[in-house]
Amino acid sequence: MAHQLKFDPTSPEGAEIVALYNNIRENIQDEEGGWNGADTVDALCTWFDRLGVDVSTSGEPIRTP
Repeated sequence: MAHQLKFDPTSPEGAEIVALYNNIRENIQDEEGGWNGADTVDALCTWFDRLGVDVSTSGEPIRTP
């Protein structure tokens, strides 16, 4: 099945999404196509941290203008 992206992979934000996805596919996905939950959460937390999102806080959600 071909990807039908709903974002621009050439934008800075889109490139980050692609990098996260490719990291999971290359480093977490097993032979059957499964994604280990704990490893996926770790990858997502690292990704958020790289984007400046502090996932360790229990504070306010991020608001959009």
